[in-house]
Amino acid sequence: MRNGAIIAVIALVLLAPAFPASENTQDVSVLITGFVPFDKWEVNPSQLIAEELNGEEIGNVHIIGMVLPVDFNESFEMVKKAMHTYEPSVVIALGLDGYSRFICIEKIGVNLKREEGWQLSRIEKDGPFLHFSTIPSGDIVHTLRNAGIPARQSFFAGIYACNFILYRLMDYIHEQHLNISAGFIHVPPLSSQTPYGMELRTMVEAVRIAITESMKH
Repeated sequence: MRNGAIIAVIALVLLAPAFPASENTQDVSVLITGFVPFDKWEVNPSQLIAEELNGEEIGNVHIIGMVLPVDFNESFEMVKKAMHTYEPSVVIALGLDGYSRFICIEKIGVNLKREEGWQLSRIEKDGPFLHFSTIPSGDIVHTLRNAGIPARQSFFAGIYACNFILYRLMDYIHEQHLNISAGFIHVPPLSSQTPYGMELRTMVEAVRIAITESMKH
């Protein structure tokens, strides 16, 4: 009887239809932020990139693009709310570096901010002095260069709104133990703004590459 049961089980296994291994097709989201124009820059390419990518799909990755004010607290509150709403796997904040010729993948957020009159204060009174981004900056730079896009790693994001967002973002993710990769990318001006600027389509493609590389990790 026991042998007969074993034979029946083996027969069922052998005769059962073979189904392909299921793939994880669950949609995931990526949050991309840019800033509104500031100072002498009447157009901020980081805003245009975020708007261009908003709603785009890369495979099963849905991109949410949003534009932030150049305001310390309001900008981060908007990012935090979006993180809770969309639960992104990756967050990449963008900003304009008016003097750069490169796509700059920032590695470090510093616990300093510039107040009016160039006075410096800490972003978080008791926070660590440095927070490190968790997107794969080296891989992103390598892939961008292979695509013919000028790119480099940067280890100083300034002490204004861009650095503020990077620091607060990484601090919040660390505090809340969130499984999110995050970082900051500085983009150059548009080619229509300065002789050393970059075409918008090139910058948009650079951010697509950054998203793709970040999703591999």
